[in-house]
Amino acid sequence: MSIGLKNAMSLAAALLAAVALAACGDDSGGDAGNNSGAAAGANAEEGKAAAAEAIKPYIGKPSEFPVVEPLEKSPKGKKIAYMDCGTPICSLFWTLLEPAGKTMGVEVSRVKTGSAAATVDSAFSSVVANQPDGVIVTAIDISLWQKHLTKLQDMDIPVATTGVVGVADKGVEAPQAAEPASGLQGKLLADYVTAELTGKNISLYKVPELPFTAIVASAFENEIGKVCPDCKVRTVNISVTTIGNSAPSKIVSDLQANPDTEVAVFAIDEAQTGVPAALKTAGIDVETIGNSPGPTNLQYIKDGQETAGLGVDLPVLIWTTLDIVARRIGGQELTGNEAKGIGPLQFLRKEDIKFDPAKGWTGYPDFGERFGKLWNAGA
Repeated sequence: MSIGLKNAMSLAAALLAAVALAACGDDSGGDAGNNSGAAAGANAEEGKAAAAEAIKPYIGKPSEFPVVEPLEKSPKGKKIAYMDCGTPICSLFWTLLEPAGKTMGVEVSRVKTGSAAATVDSAFSSVVANQPDGVIVTAIDISLWQKHLTKLQDMDIPVATTGVVGVADKGVEAPQAAEPASGLQGKLLADYVTAELTGKNISLYKVPELPFTAIVASAFENEIGKVCPDCKVRTVNISVTTIGNSAPSKIVSDLQANPDTEVAVFAIDEAQTGVPAALKTAGIDVETIGNSPGPTNLQYIKDGQETAGLGVDLPVLIWTTLDIVARRIGGQELTGNEAKGIGPLQFLRKEDIKFDPAKGWTGYPDFGERFGKLWNAGA
């Protein structure tokens, strides 16, 4: 893996909140719901055992690599358009995608869309007119480009997405980092809280401007009701505009108003930026866990300031979108976790941070070589 690629990885999760610039939503500024968790079913002991079993594949090692079948037909020389939404996360993905294109032997071009309806429409219109062999879309609300998706589909031009919800029922095959992945992450967070943490009173923080966090939160609430009938969950909205500035004080105020809270769960760990210091100042002691920890959060975990995080492998995620396009071009069926839209995940605890937190996390440091072998098989 090149030094440039390693440096790009270090920005990965720290920029996840920027996805909000390409999404829509309102912040109620308060509790979004309440779940007592008193669902019928297994008793507490059985639920804890089930939860422990569920998280086993994600403890101490990453879950399986999403792509397993070699590429049957080489797409060498094909032209792939990457729709750059203009946010830092989209810029990061472009930095990760460039070496992927070189490894595969395809021409990947960057098309800047911005996040406004007019600029998105103009950018997609130009791509439709140019008729590339494939298109990758990251973090652009489907409502802004749905008509162009239809045109691309009519021309049999494969489209792969990551970080875009609501596209599976519109004909996009295996959308990555969408509903299936977010639902799994929410479920696993609930299982980990049940199996590994001691608290029963839980505060769950989500970010309304990031639609996937609502899916994470819903899956968490559903699962916690099954595996931890004694748990109580409060769901609280944290606006993306407050992350890294006023969010810590709001979270402290929420916990002070609910002093029985024992566990704080973050549907996106970026929302926890600055929170450990604020909790220490306020004299609040709670267990904490978040989804997709970035470099800052990984450092918190290493320093014992955050209990754990559910790592999401961003480099593998974006290389997988290119793999999807290549297989669609060649008429090859998607298989395994790639077909499910699920990438590598791993629970990261203090003992797991044996790498430099500033460089972010990947479960497969050799991912470039892995993809290269899979792709060169069809050359």
